[in-house]
Amino acid sequence: MPTIGIHLNDAALAVAAEGQPVSVAPSVIHSDHERLELFGSSARAVVRQTPRSVSTDHWTTLSRLGRNIAPSIRKIIRAELRNRLSGLTESASLQCVVPSVFGVESLGTLLSLMREESLAIDGFHDAPALMVASLDLEGTTLVIEIGLGSLSATCVDANDEVRRKASTFRYGAGVLSLEQCWLQRIAEAMVLQTRFDPLHDGSMEQRLYDQLDITCATAAKLGSADIELATSQGTIKVSLSRDQLAEAASAVYDQAISALHELRPAGTHANILIDKRLLDFPGFIERLSTMRGCRIFSHTADLAARAAANQTLTAAPDGSVSIQRGYPRRPPIDNPYEIDLSNFPSAFDIAPTHALFDGKAIALPLGPFEIGRHVQNGGLRLSEGLAGISRLHCSLLRERSGVTLVPHTSQGTWLNDERVRTRVKVRSGDRLRIGAPGVTIDLIAVGGADHGAPPEG
Repeated sequence: MPTIGIHLNDAALAVAAEGQPVSVAPSVIHSDHERLELFGSSARAVVRQTPRSVSTDHWTTLSRLGRNIAPSIRKIIRAELRNRLSGLTESASLQCVVPSVFGVESLGTLLSLMREESLAIDGFHDAPALMVASLDLEGTTLVIEIGLGSLSATCVDANDEVRRKASTFRYGAGVLSLEQCWLQRIAEAMVLQTRFDPLHDGSMEQRLYDQLDITCATAAKLGSADIELATSQGTIKVSLSRDQLAEAASAVYDQAISALHELRPAGTHANILIDKRLLDFPGFIERLSTMRGCRIFSHTADLAARAAANQTLTAAPDGSVSIQRGYPRRPPIDNPYEIDLSNFPSAFDIAPTHALFDGKAIALPLGPFEIGRHVQNGGLRLSEGLAGISRLHCSLLRERSGVTLVPHTSQGTWLNDERVRTRVKVRSGDRLRIGAPGVTIDLIAVGGADHGAPPEG
């Protein structure tokens, strides 16, 4: 019996058969019930021109509402599944890979929708764990999934078994938000230059949208991109830099970095795994490079679907279908591609020389520099009125090999928004936060890289 794999990441929904890719495309589909010949098919070519007849949020709605989704959403999901899997599922086993935002109730609803379409679903698979297993990444991996309407980060451990450990997600911080931010920034540049706003005309907005992927990819790779738009008054041409597009997307990028910090214990080494499409997001890799101590790998959009097409889960005799969340270590089906971070400034490991607090730079001496309400040896003494700060809260231990943060209390200590539970090496540019709501201390190297290490002797 042939096996079909489908990965329900709506930003790049992928289908594979017998381990080979069949299709990859975003879930931007026609949803006008009056146009049955188009219902459930791709609508990316008209999404900005006729947005009311297009659905982009049906999978996000299913993940949030489960069995409470409206009948109209059920019809749209069934239509898309029917369209995507047309001609593939007769006498075939279907293995379905789901993003981490899908809960048990959402899976139950999805199972009923698939059965209404007479799809022989034999198993669900946890996308982050399956992808890590398929690349045979070792240790801890933080997997970023960016859908159309959501963003998630999942911590996967690979020891004897590859298994998801924890997940966090953000609704509203997805590809749709990014596209809107970038289109708005391009429109602003055109308005400043010509007073013409392309977002006030549906056909003009669609033509601008059609250029967006190549615009972002060019800016990410070359540092800037030109955008041209023909109008009745002539051709408008603007140029935007990588930094301008990255700044427009900063709110979503911040959510991604925040999710990674939430999952990673302070200072620990980890892999970060992303879809290779994210390499075309201007400035995104630069932001990820600030996760010091992490190696970044990318995967193809069809990886999970191809991996699922090699799985052998079967439905139980009573018809129940399970979700597999753990996978044995195995040879990779793809060789993981590691991003070279050596050219990014944040990749350099420079030890701090000073602690910056309340506008004053305080030199870190050799030995311990204590921080708290009652400290010794000329450390940083904080006022009694600050909540959640202990008498001896933590210390910065400066040695010839670098500077180490040492927590001394169970009260909250965070490094770059990551909870500190044990000794951790710190670097110039790190931010220390202690207490609740807390005070912040920035660690800096005065004099640059040549002065970042403690003096010899």
